[in-house]
Amino acid sequence: MGCCPKGDTLVSPVVKYVLLVGTLIHWICGAGMLALGIWAYVEKNKVFYHAVQNVYDVIFDLSIVLMTFGAVMFVITMCGFVGALRENTILLKIFYWSLAVIFVVEVVGGSLVLIFKDRAVGHLSGVLKEVYVRDYQDDQEGIMDYFQEKFACCGVDGYKDWNKNAYFNCSGRNPSRIKCAVPYSCCKKPDEMMPGLHNILCGASVLSQNASSVKVYTVGCVPTVVAWLHSNMLIIGAIAIAIAVPQLLGICLGKLLVNQIEDQRSRYFMHRNVRGRARSRVEGDIELPNKFRLYTDAAKAHVNKAFQNVRDWRGNYDRRWRE
Repeated sequence: MGCCPKGDTLVSPVVKYVLLVGTLIHWICGAGMLALGIWAYVEKNKVFYHAVQNVYDVIFDLSIVLMTFGAVMFVITMCGFVGALRENTILLKIFYWSLAVIFVVEVVGGSLVLIFKDRAVGHLSGVLKEVYVRDYQDDQEGIMDYFQEKFACCGVDGYKDWNKNAYFNCSGRNPSRIKCAVPYSCCKKPDEMMPGLHNILCGASVLSQNASSVKVYTVGCVPTVVAWLHSNMLIIGAIAIAIAVPQLLGICLGKLLVNQIEDQRSRYFMHRNVRGRARSRVEGDIELPNKFRLYTDAAKAHVNKAFQNVRDWRGNYDRRWRE
């Protein structure tokens, strides 16, 4: 500030530059996520266009999720970066209040899921059947195949879930050549015919056979993933902490920087008012003798004019007396 000596500031450079670096890194990450989401959405719709019909088409579309998270991160961290760079308290308040709201939503959402775990798992299973099983051949192959291969599972609750798919179901009205089959990713050994090459018909006629005689995984992916989460709680906790710590740090640093900037502004205005009052007092002390001198000169002029009038009158009187 102009009133203070150079380097005399209440704004901590450590707080400011830590916030600048952190928001810059997340700003770049947000821009990358946004760009990746846009690219994935465009490339996916070149092959198959699937119109958004309900909220689940948005939630379970990874490209839209990437775009949404990337855009939110980009905007929030931009406010934090520019606010810290320019010491703008409005942008900084938008930054840390947005982080605070997101953090509260995460905590409340996680708590509700833990409290109502069974209900949440049941609802999730129903939604996944509608999104990933029903639309498997149309749009959702990659994600479902990844989970079935990664977690050695088949379907959502079990391999019989594939009866809900229009191409795999065993109904008499199904004309498909893969009737009563399941995806190759359900097979225990999809490449048993030729190593490294998946046999896409390894799950043929599985839905019409007994569970004991099939060569596919019979356990659903939701129970498998839930069991995996229970056995890896330390990893889940570490991920939760890794997400929460930057948010809490951003909230604290943003609030601290705002307080320091406001204190510095208050100090600046206080110094400016003090200097203004001192300047007025000095100017008043200088102005008083000047005014007195002006009044003295005016009085002298009036006195001289009066004496001149008397002299003029006396001269006129003497002339008339002589005449």
